[in-house]
Amino acid sequence: MQTQINKTTALYCRLSRDDEFQGDSSSITTQKSMLSQYAFDNGFSNIAYYVDDGYSGTNFERPDFQRMISDIEKGKIGAVITKDLSRLGRDYLKTGYYIECYFPENRVRYIAVNDNVDSFKENNEFTPFKNIINEWYAKDISKKIKSAYRTKALKGEFTGPYAPYGYQKDPNNKHHLVIDEETAPVVKQIFELATQGVTPYQIAMRLKKEGILKPRAKMVRDLGKYVSESYLKYPYDWCPRTVLCILRNREYLGHIVCNKNTSRSFKDKRLIKNDESEWIEVKNRHEPIVDEDTFELAQKVTTVKKMPIKSTGVHQLFVGLLRCPTCGKTLTYGRSKGRTSIGCYACSTFRRYGKSYCSMHYISYENIYKVVLEDIKKHIKISNIYQDKLLEELMMSSELKNKKEYSQYEKEIIKSQKRINEIDVIIQNLYEDKVLGKITEERFISMSRNFELEQQTLNSNINALNHRLEEFKDMKNNVVKFTEVIKKFKDIKELSFALVNELIEKIVVHECIYEDNVRKQQIDIYYKFIGIA
Repeated sequence: MQTQINKTTALYCRLSRDDEFQGDSSSITTQKSMLSQYAFDNGFSNIAYYVDDGYSGTNFERPDFQRMISDIEKGKIGAVITKDLSRLGRDYLKTGYYIECYFPENRVRYIAVNDNVDSFKENNEFTPFKNIINEWYAKDISKKIKSAYRTKALKGEFTGPYAPYGYQKDPNNKHHLVIDEETAPVVKQIFELATQGVTPYQIAMRLKKEGILKPRAKMVRDLGKYVSESYLKYPYDWCPRTVLCILRNREYLGHIVCNKNTSRSFKDKRLIKNDESEWIEVKNRHEPIVDEDTFELAQKVTTVKKMPIKSTGVHQLFVGLLRCPTCGKTLTYGRSKGRTSIGCYACSTFRRYGKSYCSMHYISYENIYKVVLEDIKKHIKISNIYQDKLLEELMMSSELKNKKEYSQYEKEIIKSQKRINEIDVIIQNLYEDKVLGKITEERFISMSRNFELEQQTLNSNINALNHRLEEFKDMKNNVVKFTEVIKKFKDIKELSFALVNELIEKIVVHECIYEDNVRKQQIDIYYKFIGIA
């Protein structure tokens, strides 16, 4: 009898592979067939299979391997048989520990069929060297896999094991993402709520109330992955961190973003975050779920630190927008007891360190609210009447206002190009005069050099003028974008968080001055796309 009576013979099979959804692979099937035949031929009875399909040999936390170890400690197993040493593991220290220490201490016989290793025999001198070679192989494969993934990432191919929430892998190409009609509207809803000033926590509570499956619970339902009591028992319990991860994910813009994380080593698979400069981003690889403006607005409103809402929370309209022109810091909100004002804003540097570091730049909530509301209503009114009029007014308020030469750019380019052509003719005539002996060689070189220098100057001027014209076109495009955005708002009676943050980049609040006992204060409103208007 090859094993102790009534003890199980464990036939252990393992395979590393990328795709974990196909069930047992052909290689696992081959291992099972081979090991069962070996057990039958050599008199091993009471066999049991332990299978880890899709697990690295450097990882000894494999489910069935740990189940086998548990059965060994319970005294159920008398022998362990694998196809070869690498099936047991590819970490030579841990593999050696199990073969030379753990199995003998638990009176378990170990056999690696193809490597001719049998712990009951004396011909195992080369086993440690074979384990080292297996580890080298694992290290080399790890390098090749990382290189292959990097190549795919640079080509804009999706390389993740699962598609981001809102997408699914293309059935015809697993490296391409397509819209998931079930979850993409949820992603849009999350971004829309965020741009309205709803916090990740509030969004999570709303999704829970609506009975929307959280991402991991959806994977349990669709793929049978991450099956645990928490996901089965609480499938709708969204957490704020999950919402925030969705809001931060640039793949919803249609981009592929890879290399965010890396493993510590080929043995230690725990992930560490890479610096953002090391990320690989390839744009426009699949259909976007949100547009660039919505995404950027969501980033802005979720990064500013919001104050607790004690009553109406109206002060949060301007969170992160108000700036001090002296130190560049934000103006923070405060309210004093006994005052009728809703509250006021003052420079955060002044509040913290005092007047020796910066001045107050004080403004009440009511005043800043009134200034912003009136300015936005003015632009909306002009836009609704006639977009071109607003376009003209915004253009005139830009730096073009004091630089009339901008309108002459195209004329100057045409004039310069005409002069360049004239110089070409002059140089050609000078050359003919030199050939005919009308002027000397030295005279020709001197004169032609001067004309060539003039041509170089003209070409430089043309390039500069073209660059300024491009800037002008970009500015005009930005103004058009602004008018398109502002046209979405009509007949507004009050400000909202979404309105303020969608239109305004920042608001610079200058210090108050008094002229003839009249209080004056300059407020610079920087609108998105156009700056101060």
